[in-house]
Amino acid sequence: MTMKLARACAFALATSTLAFAWKEPVSLFPSVISEGQPKGEIKNISGIEMYHTYPDHRSKTNSSNAILFISDIFGIPLLQNKLLADSYARAGYLTVIPDLFAGDAIPSDIPESQLNLTAWFPNHQPANVEPVIEKTIAYLRDGLGIQTIGAVGYCFGGRYVARFLAEGKGVDLGFTAHPSVLSNAEIAQIVNPISIAAGELDATFNITQRYDADRLLTGNNVTYEQTLYSGAPHGFGVRVNANIPRQKYAKQSAYIQALKWFDFWL
Repeated sequence: MTMKLARACAFALATSTLAFAWKEPVSLFPSVISEGQPKGEIKNISGIEMYHTYPDHRSKTNSSNAILFISDIFGIPLLQNKLLADSYARAGYLTVIPDLFAGDAIPSDIPESQLNLTAWFPNHQPANVEPVIEKTIAYLRDGLGIQTIGAVGYCFGGRYVARFLAEGKGVDLGFTAHPSVLSNAEIAQIVNPISIAAGELDATFNITQRYDADRLLTGNNVTYEQTLYSGAPHGFGVRVNANIPRQKYAKQSAYIQALKWFDFWL
């Protein structure tokens, strides 16, 4: 065998090995569930409706962890929220979505012309929402024996992931996609690990806010990551146009981003 041929064979072997190593981790993560019927159940716990979805197996030998799913303004009634929670359960995590709005979630089919968030938001401020989350955390820890809680939050819920990653608030680590109404003061209070999925086209968490998040989290030495998805609009972590490849990819990739974060830190 000539030296040139030997080098070519060695390069081909190295290339195929690299390709295999690159592809292998993807298979470790299931696809996000985007259609079908929810697998979980709704229970009333201390007067709060909570959607529970259960894993068939645990992703780790430690079964005392769970995911607290803090939803967008469409809440438990939105099919995509329940399917996304089912996706986390399928990956091995007990997942619970509390009804943050006491039955007053925004209907997902309401025409935009009839959507009046100005009238809705005053009734769903931290003073209204945080007690629900606090009771859910207490239920997870005291009722279900959960020791480590990871929170996921989308849109409206992203703000509360940040707020509950402050010192002594009861959440151990978090993930948020396209957070809304999130202030720099709330980001500055974060002490526990956080993963952020941001959309290029999302005006509610824009380039200035993304920069501020990097600056504050880095300055406070918080363990964090922030990923930007091109062509991704607000809401891409939950609802996308599956016919647009960038949006479809962003939803799937953000889900895997969250799983990798939880698998390592939770």
